[in-house]
Amino acid sequence: MAGTFPSAWEEVAIVSIAKTGGTAYQFAAITETIDISEPDYPGEGIANMAGGRIWKQSAQEDGELTLEIYPLNLDTTGGVGLFQEFNGGTWDTSQPLANDVAWPVGINRARDTFSMAVMWTNDTSQTNAFATTTGTDFTALRFSAKLCRIISHKTSFTDGIVKTTVTLKFPDMNKAGSTKQWLWESTNDTDTSALPAITP
Repeated sequence: MAGTFPSAWEEVAIVSIAKTGGTAYQFAAITETIDISEPDYPGEGIANMAGGRIWKQSAQEDGELTLEIYPLNLDTTGGVGLFQEFNGGTWDTSQPLANDVAWPVGINRARDTFSMAVMWTNDTSQTNAFATTTGTDFTALRFSAKLCRIISHKTSFTDGIVKTTVTLKFPDMNKAGSTKQWLWESTNDTDTSALPAITP
């Protein structure tokens, strides 16, 4: 028996974020909303002397992912906030935790890159959006992006709760121009068409 898609994906999703080449942590428990802005693919019609139009192709733009999260502390191993991930530098692992404030004089600090995946599924045993779907006869929809950089991290208490709006930006392609850095996937029967695991 094949899995059946619901009428709509609603209410909950699995959100996983990992430093490139690192360990994936689950942020679904503290994420309120997620907005996925796939890269625009612009161009314009250029008028010729006959009054016609010639399509002028432009490069596909960067994409963005925006999360509203309820951060708890600076622990980078608990999926409880993105304070140190945004700040960069050396991540503090000794309590009490603090952002790295040291800055190399005269050079730019290297920016960390991250992979992110969002999965909607009716398989309650699925716990990692990067992982393969292994449940029997369940459905799933997944978006993932690589080489993401955290470009915005804004925290407020205006709703009577500490909330941070985080924006990650990712390029459409890798430097070589051989691999797109974002991907949509879906499956309707994990017996025969499981989604593969993603390496962050």
